[in-house]
Amino acid sequence: MNQLITITTEYLSTSRTLDILNLVRFEESKQVYVYNHEGTHYRVFENLVELIHFFELGKEPLYSFDSEEDLDKFLEQLPLKEGKRPLNLKLNYRYRDGANYKQFGWVIFANPRCITPRKANEELKEKLIYSEYFVPQDWGLPKLQKHAYDPEIDHEWHEFENFEWTDEDATDEREISRFLNEIEKGYEV
Repeated sequence: MNQLITITTEYLSTSRTLDILNLVRFEESKQVYVYNHEGTHYRVFENLVELIHFFELGKEPLYSFDSEEDLDKFLEQLPLKEGKRPLNLKLNYRYRDGANYKQFGWVIFANPRCITPRKANEELKEKLIYSEYFVPQDWGLPKLQKHAYDPEIDHEWHEFENFEWTDEDATDEREISRFLNEIEKGYEV
């Protein structure tokens, strides 16, 4: 996890600031620029050229957030090495049988559009059964049941836990935006 150190804050107007932050993890560090518009929209620039292109050409950066909480979570996980790809999203879920035995799993999706975990959570929850469950094979995800099917305690429903940032490689060939667009709400009893 990165430590965030504010180097300076420049007030461009009463409602606009530009922060220069140093992200530090062990012996690595990286400077980023955060443009804050009215405390409601944050843009992150990994170098000064991107920042200048934004102000002179209106070119939006890859990373943009609507809440300070999302911004902070992203900056804590941002890879510090140059040339690293955007952070991927990990979908965490579990299977709990009728005897309350649990098995946990996850799938990692590429995230080139930098969708935040919060936004992915919101979009996925609309498609869950009773706002919590889904059938993984209906969405092209692996089932977590590892034991032989027992009709007295087993079922198909798995529980969604959350999305989180990760710098691990994608384990699913779909990008997160494609996955969220393709899945459909499961049946309710």
